[in-house]
Amino acid sequence: MVRRSPKELDPFSRDLLFVSIFESCKHRKTALDDASALALTIIGELIKIVEDGSLERDTIVAVAAAVLERFDAAAATMYAAYHPLRA
Repeated sequence: MVRRSPKELDPFSRDLLFVSIFESCKHRKTALDDASALALTIIGELIKIVEDGSLERDTIVAVAAAVLERFDAAAATMYAAYHPLRA
């Protein structure tokens, strides 16, 4: 589950994560394959830190941004432009 606010809890969507990563990687010729692998990597990182069955939205954004930064700085910049941290 994704905690968007203290009172708002939504189901985690792998598809939504994939689409946001794909949009950030569109400049790459291998965007589809890259986004698929990156989404799996991000989910793997998130699984390591989930404690009570939910994650804060900003935690997901921070992990995704860090993974993207290691992979492609331009994709990380694009992702950060559309998914700013709220903290």
